[in-house]
Amino acid sequence: MLGGKGRTLVLFSVFFLTAGFAFENYFLIYFAILLIFSTVVSLPLFYYQMNIEELRVHRELEKEKVFKDDFVHVKVVIENTGKSSFDFLEIKDYYNPELFRLVLGENFISTRIGPKKQIKFSYILEPRVRGEYPLGPLSLVVKDRLGFNSVERIVPDSVSDILVYPPYEDIKRIEILGSKRSLSQNYGLQRSKQKGLGSEFYGMRKYVFGDQFRLIDWKASARTQKLIVKEFESERDVSVMILVDSSNSMAGGAIENTKFEFAIRACMLLTKVALSRKDNVGVFTFSDKKNFKFLKPGSGEDHFYQVLDFVAKIKPQGKSRFVEAMGYLNRRYQKRSLIFIISDLEANVKEIGQAIRKLMPLNHTVIIINPFSPWFEIHEIDLSSTDKALAEAISEEMMEHIIGIKQEVRNLGVNIITVGPDDMMSQVLGRYMEAKKKGSAY
Repeated sequence: MLGGKGRTLVLFSVFFLTAGFAFENYFLIYFAILLIFSTVVSLPLFYYQMNIEELRVHRELEKEKVFKDDFVHVKVVIENTGKSSFDFLEIKDYYNPELFRLVLGENFISTRIGPKKQIKFSYILEPRVRGEYPLGPLSLVVKDRLGFNSVERIVPDSVSDILVYPPYEDIKRIEILGSKRSLSQNYGLQRSKQKGLGSEFYGMRKYVFGDQFRLIDWKASARTQKLIVKEFESERDVSVMILVDSSNSMAGGAIENTKFEFAIRACMLLTKVALSRKDNVGVFTFSDKKNFKFLKPGSGEDHFYQVLDFVAKIKPQGKSRFVEAMGYLNRRYQKRSLIFIISDLEANVKEIGQAIRKLMPLNHTVIIINPFSPWFEIHEIDLSSTDKALAEAISEEMMEHIIGIKQEVRNLGVNIITVGPDDMMSQVLGRYMEAKKKGSAY
């Protein structure tokens, strides 16, 4: 097709041709025809000389799965497989600036490439939000020497999917604490224990018939003239199910710090800590029937990354159907567990009460973490006095709604903990550790 200069040349040709006929000036007419003729002839000649199919362009990603606080290193490779040079070549790699921030380099290049040559350029992006997003496509533009003609095409199959995990900063804090002792001191974390054949020393007692001989403490027995055995304590594993409300209402707040993003971060943090304590962890995200996603409980480091893959792909959509969601969960999973429900609870009070009652026959221990909408949606925002008054009115109305839900589920033994952005992580961990200490959900 014609480039910018080519289109300008055609416009001048039309202008000179019109002026030539208007003033009966044959020189202008001949000149205009010459310009048009040169444009018409140059275009097929350009296509004949520039075989764009000889150019091979592809993108290379250092990694296709990254944490939100990590970087994406993108490399673009251009290879000329033909025998002709391309003197004016432009390559651009597209990305959505709402999803990625360019932190280093440029995502385009204007260059020349000789026959059988290869050129590379690279740039670095920083993900703005968690999720699964496309990168690309690649655009290729070839121009002639004068810039009169150009050909542009989108490189086929040049869209890459990048999976962005929640930020790792919360996990880093846990890892810095290091040992189980540090976790216990900082968070009050305790494994639920029972006497048995575990590895941690519990105490000593008199020998009774049936005790294993290998448990006899011969030194203590010699001192007391009675057989004494050592007792050890074994740690009980708990099954933890994390239920995350993925409805549209959870998307409230700044794009990078919505209620849903905080809920996913809390889910990731709770998963990491529970798995480190040898517990089994499963995840269920829910809104309407089309958006019920279930990951069965598992354990170990590999399962942590399965959880990351699972939650990274979830986006808030649809309307919460609490009763249907809990019914679905009951059909998929029946083992008695410690259940965390993370939801803004923006649904009918009676409906939520009915949904929680569906969990009671299986004797689950249920803890509801309620990210309070007004606290998230005005987080770190400077409000005018009018906006503050409106926010306070909304907060009061929402709080009355939450109080109504608390009253509805009070007799079911279910705790509802209302949290803001600053205390959500600590509250989730604290409630998990408190439940572990009490020996709930076995």
